[in-house]
Amino acid sequence: MDIYEKILDLKEKNISGVLVTVTDKEGHCPQVSGAKMLVTQDQQLFGTIGGGEVEFIAIKEAAKIFDTYKNMQKKYILNENDKIIDGVKTNMVCGGALTLFYEFISSTPKVYIFGAGHIGQALIQYLNPLDYNIALYDNRQEFKNAVEDVPVNIVGDYVKFISEEDIQDGSYVVIITHSHAVDYIILKQIYESEFNLKYVGLIGSKRKVKLTLNKLQGDLTESPDLDIFHSPIGLDIGGTTPNEIALSIAAEIQAVKYCKGTAV
Repeated sequence: MDIYEKILDLKEKNISGVLVTVTDKEGHCPQVSGAKMLVTQDQQLFGTIGGGEVEFIAIKEAAKIFDTYKNMQKKYILNENDKIIDGVKTNMVCGGALTLFYEFISSTPKVYIFGAGHIGQALIQYLNPLDYNIALYDNRQEFKNAVEDVPVNIVGDYVKFISEEDIQDGSYVVIITHSHAVDYIILKQIYESEFNLKYVGLIGSKRKVKLTLNKLQGDLTESPDLDIFHSPIGLDIGGTTPNEIALSIAAEIQAVKYCKGTAV
């Protein structure tokens, strides 16, 4: 399996990776321009950019991209005695410099929707045409067949379910159940599980949000990451019907996806 086949394999399995490519070289370097190395989140490697210290550095640099999801380019000086400037120094002695381009290969982002009521059902219709893997959950048995396009997963115990669920890094969580108490149970368990999420949205009024945050900060042993927390959920585009609220939520998720959202 060559590196391109491996990239396709990751995409089919919905696994993200970072493709590291040598885009330029100066002097005596261990690889040629165009050499590639694929790094997965658990640091499995496919291909090589030359081995040694620069490859070790590249693997560590690639690991950071799984948090930022952003491509970047860096130049590495492979001998500190060389007169090459504007590069990251390494402990190598082979000489010259390598420029590496780090390309994030994203998996399909997943949206976990807790609540299969009117807003949840409407939200599905807005998100379905977009590039998301959607999972819908509710604790009411009568909602099992409420949505045609996405099966409703009936959850008996949200705490147990979330604690055992391997929620994908970079996912979006939407909490819009029929009960404030259930909303809080889910929110608290999400934060206690310390998932690497991109978005957590909670429905409710400003008063509910204030009370919820005060309670959450008191119940958790560590301060919650509010940079990803959005509540009242959705962009302020006007309207109070389920469809309008669902549209505002979908718009906010899109804004966050493209780094244009701001947490509340």
